[in-house]
Amino acid sequence: MWKGHYWPLCFAIAVLTAVPAFAQTSQITEDLPDFSLSLNGQTLKIDRSGAACPPRCVQPMMVAAGVGTVGELEVLEFLEIFVGDGQGLLVDARMPDVYAAATLPGAVNLPAQTLRADNPYRDDLLTALGVRNGDHAGAFDLMFFGAGADDQDAPNALRSLLETGYPATKLKYYRGGMDNWRALGLTVAGKL
Repeated sequence: MWKGHYWPLCFAIAVLTAVPAFAQTSQITEDLPDFSLSLNGQTLKIDRSGAACPPRCVQPMMVAAGVGTVGELEVLEFLEIFVGDGQGLLVDARMPDVYAAATLPGAVNLPAQTLRADNPYRDDLLTALGVRNGDHAGAFDLMFFGAGADDQDAPNALRSLLETGYPATKLKYYRGGMDNWRALGLTVAGKL
């Protein structure tokens, strides 16, 4: 009786028990594969599974000196004060196809790669951001975000801007990005 139906059950059990062997382990950062310490005579170990690091490494809370890191309520405040008054931009640093699928309401797309020094059009982008002949006095206030705390797009974009002389006081970093925004159930714009 079981002969004809037994092999699919055995196959399913074999697949389900093998799943942990397929789970992807990852580093925490490029320099930190895992973390451990001795605490009260016990070893405390923290490792990471999920997206491969690199490139999806946990990013620091502080991208650079003077660049503020913010949460969701500060994003809303930035939208009201700076974006609403035409003095700032909420910037999605991810690639255009990902941005088009889903982004924060009110965000514009400026991929991190376009701000690199090797982009021949970077000066044109800086002009669009209010920088005139190297003078950053009229530059927009910018708040950057990416996919989440393990996405390097926003930190890379911010560092590229700082290299041009963009004032750190005009830059903000929403580290939680799309991952945190969605996890909190906040409205998302795009094709979804």
